[in-house]
Amino acid sequence: MKVRELLSRSKHSKSGARRLLELSDEVTNILKKIIFMLLLAVMLSQLALQIPAVRNWVTGVDRLEGVPF
Repeated sequence: MKVRELLSRSKHSKSGARRLLELSDEVTNILKKIIFMLLLAVMLSQLALQIPAVRNWVTGVDRLEGVPF
């Protein structure tokens, strides 16, 4: 919101400011989607590690521990 106010007061033409706002909105939406996908990937990978067959296939640490999980 503050960016919009600053751009509206700046020396740029309104069309240039509008294009910059549209670009920043597009970039923001893309970043939101990337963050959401990364959080979803972390959650799915943590859930997958709860399955013993997947955990044994992905990591070899369990066999090195003294007490099985």
